[in-house]
Amino acid sequence: MKPYVFAHRGASGYEIENTIPSFKKAVSMGAGIESDLIYTKDKKVVCFHDPIFKVGKEHYFIQDLMYEEVQTIEFDDHRKVPLVEEVFEIFNDMSHNLRYSFDIANKNVGLDLINIAEKASVFDKIEITDRRLSILSFLRQQNPKINLIYTIPENINKITSKTLDFDRLSKINVNIINIRCRKNIKDLFKQAIDNNLECYIWGVNTGIIMKKVLKLRYKDSFISAIYTDYPDKLISLIKKHIK
Repeated sequence: MKPYVFAHRGASGYEIENTIPSFKKAVSMGAGIESDLIYTKDKKVVCFHDPIFKVGKEHYFIQDLMYEEVQTIEFDDHRKVPLVEEVFEIFNDMSHNLRYSFDIANKNVGLDLINIAEKASVFDKIEITDRRLSILSFLRQQNPKINLIYTIPENINKITSKTLDFDRLSKINVNIINIRCRKNIKDLFKQAIDNNLECYIWGVNTGIIMKKVLKLRYKDSFISAIYTDYPDKLISLIKKHIK
């Protein structure tokens, strides 16, 4: 089995992150789309990471701006901030294997995402990742079928019953954890498998790290998905090293 490749904020190693060009580049390379979602003042769900951003000498809070205002801002990198429904509309028919992974600003953004995905007929293609078990629990209560992924806090260096609430994860039907790539990733991967959890890895951006992650095997298990800024390089290595 081959790990699924998510392009982190699109192919952000080549294009401006969280933009349509970045997402198009990712899809053309054969990867899925990962993005951050946040509200504007008028509760539009947009693909954007930072709640506060600077343009020139001015600082802005995106939650204080109407979507139309965001569209008129001349960003230093010339980006246009897309609506998540715009993304679904553009890519809905482009690839039967296309998956979406979303980091959400809060629980209400998550709820709106679910509704938007259902209307766009892509509900089964989306995954929601979050570091807050309270938010994952809330979303599970609202929707029993949504795919939820727990991104473990970066200060967790060992996966045990003392560091992860396995009972709570089981109760809310979350069996996949997302781990930042680090020096002890091999040990973390084994610990995840020993505790009956699937494993995603993010922050995989150099050739050396890509090869290291692709070699991970334990009890006939492998990494289920990888997030990278350079999806073409990772996909090329997967084709070479995994049959």
